[in-house]
Amino acid sequence: MEAVQNALHGLDVQSIEAIRILSWANSETPALYDRDQTAYLVLGSYRDPYIRRVRAVGDRLNRRYGTYAFLIGDLTDIDLPRLPEFRVKFHITATLSDYVVAVFEQDAGGEINELGKLGETEYFEKAYAFPRAYHWETDAHLSDERDVIAAGAQLMAATDGDHQTKIAELNSLVERADQAGIDTTVEAVTTELERHDIEVPSYSWVHLNDFRLFELHGRCYPWTTEEELFEATDDLPGSPRPEWEQQ
Repeated sequence: MEAVQNALHGLDVQSIEAIRILSWANSETPALYDRDQTAYLVLGSYRDPYIRRVRAVGDRLNRRYGTYAFLIGDLTDIDLPRLPEFRVKFHITATLSDYVVAVFEQDAGGEINELGKLGETEYFEKAYAFPRAYHWETDAHLSDERDVIAAGAQLMAATDGDHQTKIAELNSLVERADQAGIDTTVEAVTTELERHDIEVPSYSWVHLNDFRLFELHGRCYPWTTEEELFEATDDLPGSPRPEWEQQ
């Protein structure tokens, strides 16, 4: 119920609502707090084809010993007509899970709301972001000028933010590149971007800022192919996959 209060910001919960919530928790969540299991809450878009990869991540995690990976959408409804039910389910499951794994592929939909929840709550410390085709932006991941150009293209393709803001971000990117020993300028980057039509995902400014936060904390795993997504999934903390499966 403490998690419910966090979800509702102290809103009074009626007695019948509390009974339904506790009954749902007793029915749906025992596997999450089983001491012998590692529980992963897997977030992402439920629209096709994105949902297929979200489920694939959950299936991959469930191959490990003593692991329970699940999607909120697979849990039954609580029947709370007055209350925002998804918020209640999210906060209960995120509280009880050992890790939260979020797969991102687009700049719209419910997953952007989930990204905001992870970045601004106590769940951030146990959360890992898996953004498709996100290009590393911090100096630790800038190895040559091509990396700078790719990161610059991503900044300029952001779906919000004015031109002045994007140029300011390019200046910051060039400064990080300089710290990484890469000799370039904002003018050189913008010239290359004008010469080449570089295809990048058009994430929103909110996405890019939160991805960078996860990156700085060492919990951002960009991927392009499903194979890369699975390899990144295998890097998550917890029990390993069976040895026989990896042979």
